[in-house]
Amino acid sequence: MPDAVAVVPPSPSDHCVLVAGRRLLTPFPRHADLSALGDDVTWVPLGALDGVRVWAAGLPEKIDTLGRWRPWPAVAATLAEPLAALAGRALQIVTWRRSHRYCGACATELADVPGEHARRCPGCDLYVPMQLSPAVLTAIRRGEEILLVKHTYGPTELWALVAGFVEAGESLEEAVHREVAEEVGLTVSDLRYFGSQPWAMSGPGVVLTGFLATAAPDAEPVIDGKELAEARWWPLRELPDALPPAYSISRWLIDAAAKAV
Repeated sequence: MPDAVAVVPPSPSDHCVLVAGRRLLTPFPRHADLSALGDDVTWVPLGALDGVRVWAAGLPEKIDTLGRWRPWPAVAATLAEPLAALAGRALQIVTWRRSHRYCGACATELADVPGEHARRCPGCDLYVPMQLSPAVLTAIRRGEEILLVKHTYGPTELWALVAGFVEAGESLEEAVHREVAEEVGLTVSDLRYFGSQPWAMSGPGVVLTGFLATAAPDAEPVIDGKELAEARWWPLRELPDALPPAYSISRWLIDAAAKAV
């Protein structure tokens, strides 16, 4: 259960998630095990797990004597919910705090807003909340086939779904139609909401929203040549091995489409 209210400091039995750059300390220690860090660490509340409070903190560099430091994808792939969600939340919040230290209007160092994941400028009173960056991804079916694409950036070896960030003034559904048209030149129908997932891999505040959609029986993709390197229809009973990881909403969408056949 997430929250942003810190009414008391961490207790010795509380869980802690430490972040250094893009790596997290595993296994997650108790606060009592981190006395060597001293009092200079700023602890940020993440919420509670089975009645025990959970805190996050960012370190300037990893301290190998504390334990093993692992990248978030490796952590998420091996942890069950809700631990994986807490790890991603910690990474997003710590990354946002590190990248939003100074006011963008007057360059004064920002101060925390009590009870919120937000900061305020003591110089010009600018309010800086932790911004959300919504993105959409769409599982497009053509009969018993699904459209999978390879991107020119990121994990280029994976067959993934058409995706993109929502633009200002755009609804989620409008973003789906625009991204599909821009990236693969298709028009889709029967758009259905599937679910959402915070996505720490793409940066702080990113939330992925998944949709299912249908293409015409004769629809053929035409890639944009910029973001996509390849796009093709795959039979849902003969999907490739190089699919998105099992902990991602992209994979959940593909699996849901395959089960419907």
